[in-house]
Amino acid sequence: MSKERLEMFSDGVMAIAITLLVLEIKIPKHEQVEAAGGLYKYLLLIWPSYVGYVMSFMQIGIYWSNHHWLFTFISKTNHVFNMLNVLFLMTISFMPFTTAIFSDFILSHEYHNAAVTTYGIGLLLPVITVCFIVFYAAHKHRLVHPNLKQSFLNEQYLKLGGWLVMATAGVGLSFNYPAVSLIIFAVTFLIYLIPPTPPEYEDDSAAHETEHH
Repeated sequence: MSKERLEMFSDGVMAIAITLLVLEIKIPKHEQVEAAGGLYKYLLLIWPSYVGYVMSFMQIGIYWSNHHWLFTFISKTNHVFNMLNVLFLMTISFMPFTTAIFSDFILSHEYHNAAVTTYGIGLLLPVITVCFIVFYAAHKHRLVHPNLKQSFLNEQYLKLGGWLVMATAGVGLSFNYPAVSLIIFAVTFLIYLIPPTPPEYEDDSAAHETEHH
């Protein structure tokens, strides 16, 4: 399979997942509107749905952007890599569910912690699969350009490791300190809004070749 076909398939799956998020903002029934005291009040009461929608939409958008960035230095694929990518897409498709749980139960005194834990797991799972994807592709330059600098790869390992530690810490703390977890998730989100560094090669010809493709 060409890497272009894999990218197109990935784009399609992420486009569907990101679209499904808005379906979790339910159109109210008349009884719900009346119980809330009017449509304005109802729309204000469901603010967690808006927050969950924005957070997850942007998060999937970040994964989509970084996924394309990965393919600027991953030059080919194989069966194992394709299956790892499918696993990544499976975790992305899971995010509308975790977002819905977060939105519906974040204001519940009894289920608040579980709602944050569930949302955190939805953020953690894609990180784990991205680590597998990058480590597999880059190990001994298996699927990346042979002239790609090892120092560049080491930098990516460090960033992924930090991302994994923060996401894991967020999930772990959510059982007792959900507010701290939400802060960690927000900080991680802000960090990954920073544009990634361009790939670095041992010589300029490799970079020109990559840009050409």
